Amino acid sequence: LARRLVNLPPDDLYPESFAEQAATVASHTGMQIEIWDEDRLAREGCRAMLAVGRGSARPPRLVLLTYRGRGGDTPPDLALVGKGVTFDSGGLSLKPSEGMLTMKCDMAGGATMLAAAATIAALKLPINLVAAIGPVENMTGPAAYKLGDVITARSGTTIEIHNTDAEGRVVLADVLDVVRGLGPQRIVDAATLTGACVVALGLDVAGLFTNDQPLCDAVADAAGAMGEPVWQLPMFPEFDDQIKSEVADIKNVGEGRWGGAITAAKFLERFVGSIPWTHIDIAGPAFAEKPKPWIDGGGTGALVRTLVTLARRLSQ
Repeated sequence: LARRLVNLPPDDLYPESFAEQAATVASHTGMQIEIWDEDRLAREGCRAMLAVGRGSARPPRLVLLTYRGRGGDTPPDLALVGKGVTFDSGGLSLKPSEGMLTMKCDMAGGATMLAAAATIAALKLPINLVAAIGPVENMTGPAAYKLGDVITARSGTTIEIHNTDAEGRVVLADVLDVVRGLGPQRIVDAATLTGACVVALGLDVAGLFTNDQPLCDAVADAAGAMGEPVWQLPMFPEFDDQIKSEVADIKNVGEGRWGGAITAAKFLERFVGSIPWTHIDIAGPAFAEKPKPWIDGGGTGALVRTLVTLARRLSQ
């Protein structure tokens, strides 16, 4: 499922059609689904998501999937959050053609979370789960958000835009805040977030970032059991200084190129509060530009098996 969605052309998979795919999956697996359209997003104060989507003729959506394998009305044991940028042109910080060619895969985090949630539900694991995905197109239309804009995210945090191509974290700011309001015991997100993580770890290794070492260890152990290589990078407090803004609470990039995967994770950390959280940057392993001995070219479905294994272990 994850590989098929990643491989779909961007004219076939866009925010509304992604939500429709998720609704079909939910109907087949018994999950409850809620889809927020642009009017609901506006009422909910999801201004960061709406800002990123302003340049596209196809408005954003928020997909919320709920599975109650343990029953009851207790808060979710696990929340899965996925970046769902169905195509990333870079916005006004336009990508070159070479960098844009594979940007249909920028929703791989969302595909991973949809596929993991569907598998957990199909297996009827005894766990209460919520999965949240924010499908958005980042385009260059006349209303596109701009460098220098200051956006007030759903949480009330103000974000100064220094690069419209650092849009995934801006979208996730609102998605994470929605999930935080549901009070899950732990949050794991997956995103094709930064080229910097690929520079650090290469094309086959996902980066881990966390505010809670036991949760990060559980993710890493599940990944090891499934043969999916991951590596933890530091989250030292000094990196927080690099995303401070002179005119807002934070800015959407750090100071230059250095430590870019970490400053992106630090940005996300601002929106999870005190909930145990681990971020997985899958920019490298989510898409194979050509076949490898162990996988076909195209979408890989990276980390789906890891997250199902994590859920199984948490449910025991």
